[in-house]
This record gives sequence, C-alpha cells and structure tokens, in this order.
Amino acid sequence: MPLKPSQLLDPIPESRKYFRKRLSKAPIDFESFGTLLKPCTMGECCGMCCYDGVCLDEDEEHYVGAVVDAHPLHFKELGITRENAFEDAIFIDTETRKTRTKKFKYPEHVNFPKHFDKTSCVFRYDDGRCSLQALAMEHGEHPWAYKPVSCWLHPISLERHDKTVLWLPTMGKDHLTDDDFPGYAPYTRCGCAFPDGQPAYEVLSWELETLGAVVGRDFLGEIRAYFASRPAASPDQEEAKKPRKNKKDKKEKKGKRS
Repeated sequence: MPLKPSQLLDPIPESRKYFRKRLSKAPIDFESFGTLLKPCTMGECCGMCCYDGVCLDEDEEHYVGAVVDAHPLHFKELGITRENAFEDAIFIDTETRKTRTKKFKYPEHVNFPKHFDKTSCVFRYDDGRCSLQALAMEHGEHPWAYKPVSCWLHPISLERHDKTVLWLPTMGKDHLTDDDFPGYAPYTRCGCAFPDGQPAYEVLSWELETLGAVVGRDFLGEIRAYFASRPAASPDQEEAKKPRKNKKDKKEKKGKRS
C-alpha cells in the first residue's frame, strides 16, 4: 500500500515531530498566497529549482541515503551512491548538509536566472525530472514518498526573519537575498508571478493539502476561507486598478497603426 499524504514523514519521525510542532499553530501570510502563478511545466523550467540541491535534516539524509542503498541500479545511470550523494554547505551563515551538485548547462529556451549557478542536484535527470520521484512512482508509491520536504513544498516557505510562518516569497519580498543574490523562489518558474495567472493557493493546492495532512491542519481550507471572506471589489475599484493611458501614449499607438 502506498503511503497516504498524512504518512509521508513517517519514515523520518524526527522531522515529522518537528514539522507538526512547528506548524500546528504557525501564522499564515494569507496575502502572499494571492500571488498569481501558473502551473509549472517541466518543458519550460527544466527543474531549475533544483540547481543548487536541497538542504537536509539529519534524518532526511539518512533516509534518502537508505533509498539509494536499496536501489543501486536505479541510481547507477546518475552515478549516485550514498557516499557521493551529499556534501557539506553553508546556508544562511549556518553549516548544513545538502544534496551534492554537479555542473550543468540548461537549455537555451529555459529562462534561467543569471544569478543562479549553472549547476544541478545530482538526483535531477537532465530533462529536469527528479530521480527520487521517478523511483517512487515506479513503485506505485506517493510521488513524494522519497523526496525531501523542501523539494515538494517549493516555492512555499516556512520561515521568514527567523520566525516560523507559512508564506510564499514574492519578488522583492524574498528572505533568501544578499548583495549579489536578489532572490530564489520568485525567480524559479513555479514561483514566478504572472499577470494572467491563478491564485497561488489554487495552483499550489496539492502542496498545501499534503502539508496539511502531515501536520494535521487544513492550510488550504484556512487560506480559501480568508479569500472568500474578503469583500468583492466594486466596478469602480476594478476600474481604478487598470493602468491609465496618457494622451502621449494614445498618439504614439495611433501613429503605429497608421
């Protein structure tokens, strides 16, 4: 029997305990989930969110390593063993462990951010698919059964300014920035805002429902209730949101048509 969403963290009990305690009463930045997104497609993004690997808790590393040990043939084509799958790193001035990366040149059609390193998580196939997710699906398991939590939650974040909060980083409001790194999640295809997109809480409903099942809290229901309770904008308010065109713009457009 495949793992139910509520059982996804059962193989890593310390992480399960941590997430349930951390998120059972955590605040939600409701407005951030009103950001307009589009469903991510592998052809357009090629798994760019995996470019730097992912930080792991100790039990996550142990679990992923055990998956690699149990299925050597599956990971042989990627050259992955438990010994070379992970590496030490510094994340937000803190020593951590993460999945190892390798050099990778992304296809020209992918709008790959200039400030991202041209690297790839070793568990990522060249077409962008995750080998851990592919293995789970081959076994008839939940697709995220073997994936680290941060991977399947992306672009949702659980921390801001050293405090626990469920939110969606947006352009100009990302916590992962410094002088030469303007942001992470909002620059990836699945975290990038689109004027003609859909509310993030609907696009990311599977992620929110799954996290809710793990924690025992209806995050998606809370967010939907928040937006349902907001008063609908009047026609005058909607009209006020539309960009105004000055006379110069109209003259220029008229000249282009003639």
